[in-house]
Parts: sequence; structure tokens; C-alpha cells
Amino acid sequence: MQTDRTRLHGVPPELNIPAERSFNMSLGFWRACAPLPMPGPGSFGHPGSGGSTAFADPDARIGFGYVTNHWNHRPDDLRATNLAEAVRACLG
Repeated sequence: MQTDRTRLHGVPPELNIPAERSFNMSLGFWRACAPLPMPGPGSFGHPGSGGSTAFADPDARIGFGYVTNHWNHRPDDLRATNLAEAVRACLG
């Protein structure tokens, strides 16, 4: 099953979440979307707790994982984001 624009679990219904902060799901993984940009449309992955993240792209034949040893509670943590952007840049 695949969905588009899924609300995060536990977010109060009265809280208005912009569409670009919603995510796409498929069999428990996130699909490529604005909150978790990935290399291509066939990519899948999942953000972890505290700044960790992982994704794979079967078409590009790559996998990426980042696990931090310093947990961060901020949603705008750029550690994994910057590394993932470098991977995407290398793919062209």
C-alpha cells in the first residue's frame, strides 16, 4: 500500500501541517518526499530518532545510512541532511 501526504502519527488533528511537511509512505518506509529528499522517485527510507536517517535507491544501486552518537531533538538538524545531499550531488 502506498500513500501520499501522510500526517505524522500523533500530531493533533487541529494542528495545521503544511503539505510540504507531509510524507509519502509505502510498506512502512517513506518514499521520496520533501521532508526526506532522496536520490530518485524509486527511493525509500526512514528518518530515525535524534537525527539518524537511512535510504536506498535501487535504480542508482546505492544505500545511505547515518547514525549519530549525539541525539538531537530539533527537527531542523542538518547533519544527516548535508551528508545525504552530498550523496545526491555525487550521483548527478
